[in-house]
Amino acid sequence: MTDPAPARPLVELMDGGTTVIVMTMIGDRHSSRPLTVAEVDGDRIAMLVDTTAEWSAAVAAGSAVVHVALSDVRKNNYASLNGAASLSRDAAEIERLWNPFAGAFFEGKDDPNLAVLHFNVSDGQYWDSPQGRLGSLVTLVRAAIGGDDKAGDNGPVATS
Repeated sequence: MTDPAPARPLVELMDGGTTVIVMTMIGDRHSSRPLTVAEVDGDRIAMLVDTTAEWSAAVAAGSAVVHVALSDVRKNNYASLNGAASLSRDAAEIERLWNPFAGAFFEGKDDPNLAVLHFNVSDGQYWDSPQGRLGSLVTLVRAAIGGDDKAGDNGPVATS
């Protein structure tokens, strides 16, 4: 078995526009949904969310455990992230994070149901492999015939 790869910062794994799966655990019930990352800043991921969803009320009340998973097949990046979540209705931040795609889900930047979900990563793990189907195939063949025992990297997500 190989040693883990060095820690990688979030910004190397995802950026604005990346889709992640946000899982919430409320009591003994869990649910998941895809959300689009609006911004990655250090250890924080920001996403625009609808506050009328039951899960977002639990996040706002501090009664939900939140986990984020990344599966980006375009870049062959995968991550499992732990941390703390909160909601913000800061109009200046919403203005800064607003993008044309958000208009498909909200009535506009002033939509009263619009908020920013902040997910502050405390720790996590990533996996990656060479980009593209051909790069992945070559790496897997090399690993299978004994030329290289690694089909990609795996290591911790860097946090402050």
